Amino acid sequence: MKQPTLPKRSARFKVGKEIGGAIYVHKQYESLLPESVQKAKLFLPPEFSYTVVKFQMSDQTASFIQSTDFDSADEPTVGDRYTIKAEGSASFRRQLNDPWIYHHKWLFVADDYNGFNAEASKTHSRQWLRLPDIDFTRIGKKSFWEQNVLPRLVQS
Repeated sequence: MKQPTLPKRSARFKVGKEIGGAIYVHKQYESLLPESVQKAKLFLPPEFSYTVVKFQMSDQTASFIQSTDFDSADEPTVGDRYTIKAEGSASFRRQLNDPWIYHHKWLFVADDYNGFNAEASKTHSRQWLRLPDIDFTRIGKKSFWEQNVLPRLVQS
């Protein structure tokens, strides 16, 4: 069986998942992003802890996103988040009842990341990418993933 082609880490930042004009990285790698991310971080409430940084390159907007199961789940959950615009205005959004999930979490980190085994995560990506008839427009929702993809993955 032909191996599916895995997505590539950001060529610009050497780590991270680039999609829709944004880059997603684990907070351990936020220093690789433009300085505007560090400036945006100054507007975060001090008690807010986050796992993922999303940086929208077109308007220099940074989002700081909780994902408490990032290291333990194959498809981590998108939790509460603060989004901070370049001029400093901030907005807060709670995790949805049917949350979004991240795919290919190994893209967010380098291969030597200590929180999980990046090679095992790549293997997981290859396994589900091999499944036929994946509705890529809907797999971002946790409920759809758990009902329509995960059972097929367990059986394969």
